[in-house]
Amino acid sequence: MVTGGMDCGGAQRVMADMANYWVERGWQVTLATWSSPDVQDFYPLSPKISRAWLHIDSGRGSVIAGLRGFVVRIMKLRRLLRRVKPDVVLSFIDVSNILTIFAALGLRMRVVVSERTHPGLNDTVGRPWKLLRQLCYARADQVVAQTQDAAAWIEQHCRTAVVVIPNSLRALPAVVSQREPLIIAVGRLSKEKGLDVLLEAFARARPRFPEWRLCIIGDGPERRALVEQVGKLDLRDRVEFAGQVRDVEYWMARAALMVHASRREGFPNAVLEGMGMGVAVICADCRSGPAELITDGVNGRLVPVDDVAALALAISQLMADAQLRERLGAEATKVRQLYAHTALMKKWETWIVPLPAHEPNKAATRTNPVSR
Repeated sequence: MVTGGMDCGGAQRVMADMANYWVERGWQVTLATWSSPDVQDFYPLSPKISRAWLHIDSGRGSVIAGLRGFVVRIMKLRRLLRRVKPDVVLSFIDVSNILTIFAALGLRMRVVVSERTHPGLNDTVGRPWKLLRQLCYARADQVVAQTQDAAAWIEQHCRTAVVVIPNSLRALPAVVSQREPLIIAVGRLSKEKGLDVLLEAFARARPRFPEWRLCIIGDGPERRALVEQVGKLDLRDRVEFAGQVRDVEYWMARAALMVHASRREGFPNAVLEGMGMGVAVICADCRSGPAELITDGVNGRLVPVDDVAALALAISQLMADAQLRERLGAEATKVRQLYAHTALMKKWETWIVPLPAHEPNKAATRTNPVSR
């Protein structure tokens, strides 16, 4: 298993859960990251998992240094693959996927790569990486996306079949605490998460509901700007920044409302977990993921992206109506069955476990484009 790093984040949590699940099933699992050992793993990993780091100091500011770093990373992973000799190598996230495909060329192992955002909406990778993705994804044995929308984009632009496997819902505790007049937002404090929109909307809704407060859970580059915005909106006594927390389900059990105002998503893990914990959720209807989880007015609310007025109205309506919050939250808990961890892990195994040579018909079926 290969990814950028195992710090705090949705993709990292999913990879940790998958690695722990498979190693407990008796599989031999090696988890490798492109980060250095100085970056501490945020989510617990079983001691049975072999851990490897692929970090190099390639230097910056030079095309030659960048090319050298590209080659050195590939060779470092290739040496690891030759030593471990895995049946399957599974990579998460675009740049890691590309490096992994190159590292495994000519080696006898199945290569599965997974996009964890919608690649057509992700502006964090440069043009060279986008071109490499289009050229090399077809060389993977299987490409996995989290949503139908992302899968359609990859099939069109990378000319390869894609299977859709959404994030699974990890085991969550029962909700036993009394819900408070508390709104939570969970995610990285970055521009795409739309927390600036949430603060504006909360400021508009709050005067009618002075007892309500907002807690933002997570950390990231926009923290200082968001703290300054809280001051300008005169919300210092009503907004808390909790930072990174491991027991986010505790907050989801306490909160009466959860708001996810993202401008784009891969698959909103925090929303899925909030729904599993029975909290009423308001989510921006961004690409991609929210509309595959939420039916507006049935198990949550969807509002237009970047629409402060619509978000403020939805927040006000739910703060005012405890029965509506309870109904939406109760319906939302059905995701515990729909996205059960064991069921979706079996789906992953269908696509990553090599088939015996005496089953050619099944093998041929798996290489066909996937009906989603």
